[in-house]
Amino acid sequence: MRKTRKGFTLTEILVAMAIFALGGVSIVGLFIANMKMSRNAMDASRAAEIMRNVRALVTSSLSRPIALRDDYTVYRFDYPGASLKFKPKDLTDRESTGGSTTAATTPEMRRQLFGNVEDNVLFFALPAKEFDVTLITSEDARRQMMTSLPNDGLSRTGDRRFTGVPPEVYRLVPDTLRSSGVIQGHDFDDRPFYSFDFSIRRGVSRSSAPLEGGGTRKAPLDDLYVVHIRIFKGFEFASDYDGQAQQNKPFFEWDFMVAAAK
Repeated sequence: MRKTRKGFTLTEILVAMAIFALGGVSIVGLFIANMKMSRNAMDASRAAEIMRNVRALVTSSLSRPIALRDDYTVYRFDYPGASLKFKPKDLTDRESTGGSTTAATTPEMRRQLFGNVEDNVLFFALPAKEFDVTLITSEDARRQMMTSLPNDGLSRTGDRRFTGVPPEVYRLVPDTLRSSGVIQGHDFDDRPFYSFDFSIRRGVSRSSAPLEGGGTRKAPLDDLYVVHIRIFKGFEFASDYDGQAQQNKPFFEWDFMVAAAK
């Protein structure tokens, strides 16, 4: 009587291993894709939150004009928790020279790294001319048609705030870093670090009333402005790398309209 063999042949084992390998690769691919989608969703949610905050702050600011002179009005803007002074390079340089990893826990060191409230407050004036991209041939022409913050920030007296190279963005430094100071070995280009800038230009919407002098053209709505916000993540800006070209690109851009009291 012939006995039945027990076990698997080499061919059966190889086929089973191939099936498991294919299944494992597919599962790993799904995990990676899910992690990417989760990160993108987190970035989109954070960007939407920042955009909503900026919109609320700009709307509030434009409702409270500050008349410096009869013919000159400015508005105040500051984003709580954002820093115009902070540069990741300052932290890495301090670490490389043997700086204490706990020194930034003192109020004085936090002020040196991130600035105080007044360091991060800017004033701005609204653009005087209607926006026309074809007429932007110089920096002065741009400033007449568009106000960009923090680049075009003003002081309380209406003078330009930055005489040298202005900060490129508002930095939103996580509370854990802001409160605990330098973290040894921390990656300062980590994804949770977000920053933003925005520009303001006059809107092109027009009223139903015709322009003076007749004709079919309608009068523009002078109190309506368009705000364009750009949101970045990571730290790759020219000011962080000793004048090199900016590498960082916005991952989120949005336009919204606001009315200004004058």
